[in-house]
Amino acid sequence: MSRLVLSLLVVASGCQCLAIVDEVPDPGAPRDAGADAGADGGRAVGAACKAVSECVVPDGGLQFCDRLLAACVNGQCLLECGAGGDAGLGVCASSSSECLTCEGRGRSCGDCNPRRCVFSAQPVRGACPAPLDDFEDFVVEPFSGRCGGALVRDGGVAGVWVGALTGDRSLLDIPALGGTCVGSNLFTGVPRTLVSCPSCTFVATGCE
Repeated sequence: MSRLVLSLLVVASGCQCLAIVDEVPDPGAPRDAGADAGADGGRAVGAACKAVSECVVPDGGLQFCDRLLAACVNGQCLLECGAGGDAGLGVCASSSSECLTCEGRGRSCGDCNPRRCVFSAQPVRGACPAPLDDFEDFVVEPFSGRCGGALVRDGGVAGVWVGALTGDRSLLDIPALGGTCVGSNLFTGVPRTLVSCPSCTFVATGCE
């Protein structure tokens, strides 16, 4: 599994519960090109959900991922790349005993101790706010004496890597992007992870 995925998930410390962020886009607000509503009444990424069928998957895929899948994580629509050994997260919720439970299947943390590494963030869908709106590097700083690590840039903490999940997936918590995020390992020649958050999706490059 890509160390970037491990690094991003290790940051949340001890695989603790993530707070559910119930953000629903303002119906009157303009939509970006990626926030497809769908003629069937489906909900865009970041909208509230109880089932995967309620979430819309954008047409055409994204950079480095031709096949996107919807996931309903902690009550919000997210995306994952359809590649990898265990694609199809389904409906998931974080818990105190496991990083995620997905439709009854436990997904415990894999590697709880990431190495210090560097990655860049490239927005690919939605409007990522600062500091995730450019290519400046982030550093994964493992926590001392506990699980996880911090996503740090310019001395500030942008989020937490919670842990690595089975099937080349990872779990993150990035408050500026709406809270709970899911990382999908992208099988390219360079270590890359597609990170889907309620407000935007970005590709993290680095941290093998």
